[in-house]
Amino acid sequence: MICPQCGSQQPNGAAFCDQCGAALGGIAPAPSAAAPSPIPTVGPTTCPSCGAPVIPGEAFCNNCGAALSPMPPAPAASVPPTMPTPPSAVPFPPPSTPGIGVQTCPQCGALVEPGSAFCDMCGARLVVGPAPAPQPPTPPPAYPPPGPTTIPTPGYPPAAPPQVPYPPAYPTAGAVSGKLIVQGTNAVLPFPPGKSEILIGREDPVSNIFPDIDLTPHGGDEGGVSRRHARIFAQGNQLFIEDLNSTNYTYVNQQKLTPGQPHPLKDGDEVRLGKVRLIYMS
Repeated sequence: MICPQCGSQQPNGAAFCDQCGAALGGIAPAPSAAAPSPIPTVGPTTCPSCGAPVIPGEAFCNNCGAALSPMPPAPAASVPPTMPTPPSAVPFPPPSTPGIGVQTCPQCGALVEPGSAFCDMCGARLVVGPAPAPQPPTPPPAYPPPGPTTIPTPGYPPAAPPQVPYPPAYPTAGAVSGKLIVQGTNAVLPFPPGKSEILIGREDPVSNIFPDIDLTPHGGDEGGVSRRHARIFAQGNQLFIEDLNSTNYTYVNQQKLTPGQPHPLKDGDEVRLGKVRLIYMS
């Protein structure tokens, strides 16, 4: 095959000239008969770049790949002075450090002759240059902008409800007033004045127990009244009665009281200690 641009002879099947880089597609192979070789262009006998001896008529140095004949400079692309050349516009490989030959084309992988400046198959430049310097990574934009992600809402979260103690906390104790009336005998048992708590039960000097209201004369022994049967106390304006873990229990209006749990007491309530029935009057 004869290159139509420089006239050099190329191997059959080559797609590009290894002397000038021209495309060879569509050119028929040279006839078998010896064709008159073109008159080589008179050129230097040594490479002006590296000084190596060259064959007259060669277009490129086999040692360093430098051009041996004057070639018209390619027109420079007009690039705005403020716009840097994008990385995609840099030829691959960069034509720096000429003269280093390769055995395979880095573009298509075809075998090439050592010292060739261009690939016979794809026309890629075979001069190897240094790899481009790595560019520093671009930091990601600060998005979303720093700041609070939530907006506090006045009055949120709601305040926790107050804890109600059990048994409930009653107001400050006050003086107990009123009286108990024994059913059946209508005996009146007044509360001692000025006391904030009235103890009801049976007197027992041996145990040193002297209740404020002694039910012994009113059937307390027979009725199963305990020595410390119940207590009546005031908290603020409210009166309460509490069973003191008695043997036969305390009842208010036929309702059995839980020991240790105060129960409100109103005027006219029926109070039963064991079998002894009483009416509270304020």
